[in-house]
Amino acid sequence: MTFRLTPEMTARLRAGRDPIAPMVEIFLPGYTLRHLVGAGELLWGDRKFLSKDPRFGVLVAAGNLTDGVADEAPDWTLTFAPPGETAVEDLTEANVQTSLVNGYLGVVDRATGVLVPEPLQVFAGELDVARLRVGKSTRTVEWRCVSALERFHETETGARLSDAFHKMVWPGETGLANMTGIEKTSYWGVEKVPSGVTYGTGGGGGSAAYARSF
Repeated sequence: MTFRLTPEMTARLRAGRDPIAPMVEIFLPGYTLRHLVGAGELLWGDRKFLSKDPRFGVLVAAGNLTDGVADEAPDWTLTFAPPGETAVEDLTEANVQTSLVNGYLGVVDRATGVLVPEPLQVFAGELDVARLRVGKSTRTVEWRCVSALERFHETETGARLSDAFHKMVWPGETGLANMTGIEKTSYWGVEKVPSGVTYGTGGGGGSAAYARSF
């Protein structure tokens, strides 16, 4: 996924006057959480994003989006401070796993308090693991969310840079039959990353590289 700001968002961020609004939208069974990371509330069409959900409390932390490598998809950690035991149970029960999770980055017009269209979607995925953490006078629920790209791993969807895969798509085509020592850099989530992951081998006779295409 390549993140591209709209021209209006770019201009406002360069001006440095209008605040950024991180937003998280989660589709639980029978309930939708719409959190504004920060204080206050924000309208986006008919959707209202709140800093404190009346049922599940506060989203106290939204971790950095981490890029996946090798056979791992990008993930995101969200931490909630639920107000009671019922909310804890609802956030950790088995049927919330795979709930859809979307992350957005918006810009708010400081003069009007209105969201500048259109917010940029920075994450699309689902809940993978929920973990209850209990400390001294604290109780939080930590969600590990994985990118929608995780599904490609489960179904082995992708393209392999190999003779066998090439012939499976184009039977009888031998363009990769003698490929050896090929090295392929695979980027996740962005066009270019500082530390690319490569797959390859120097051995002869077989295919060497593997790449997923999404």
